Amino acid sequence: MKKILLGLFILGTLGMAESNYEVYVKNGVKISQSEVDRDSKEIENIVNKMINDYETRDKKIMLEKFRAITLRETKNDDDYKNFNAKDKEFYDKMNEIMVNEMMISLAKTTKYVPKSILFTSKNIAKVEITEIAPNFDNISNTDEDFDRAIKKAGVTDEEMNNLEHISDLSNQKKERFFKYLSEEIKKELSETTEENRSLEFKKVSGKWQTKDKLYDLPESD
Repeated sequence: MKKILLGLFILGTLGMAESNYEVYVKNGVKISQSEVDRDSKEIENIVNKMINDYETRDKKIMLEKFRAITLRETKNDDDYKNFNAKDKEFYDKMNEIMVNEMMISLAKTTKYVPKSILFTSKNIAKVEITEIAPNFDNISNTDEDFDRAIKKAGVTDEEMNNLEHISDLSNQKKERFFKYLSEEIKKELSETTEENRSLEFKKVSGKWQTKDKLYDLPESD
């Protein structure tokens, strides 16, 4: 596991905290081992609560917001507004599949993994956390997923060229297309990305506090 050492300021490890936190002290900072143990535990408890709040409460809120916003933006697209009723029904189903796969991937994959606590002074500490999430860059070009799903559904290029409306596909081919589209999106979202986040803690009146956020909840409409 790669350690986050933050340049040349680190003296070394002053013991391994619970929950896989690695605890460091900046070179030159005078702080006893007992203070490190006590303060790191207090900071851990705060961070663990932030992560627990995300898992047990805020993740669901964020996913519901994500779903509503994504589907609403699709319906506000100018091209979509010009579709006939049958084509709108087709694209609604297609977008529903894509959003559902994205939500499933977010729910299963997204998590926050604490890595280290660095005491830069007796009253200031930085907590490094790794955010793991689906790699949405893989589905930046949904046309490729569409084309692969169409071919797997048995729709030829000639058939596509002769269709006046995409919704004119037979019901059997449409259902096969939706099935394969779901599989293509799921495959694209199987890869994850990692991003490091840093939370700064300060000891105020003997208590450790932070103004930094682990994540932002979407605002209500």
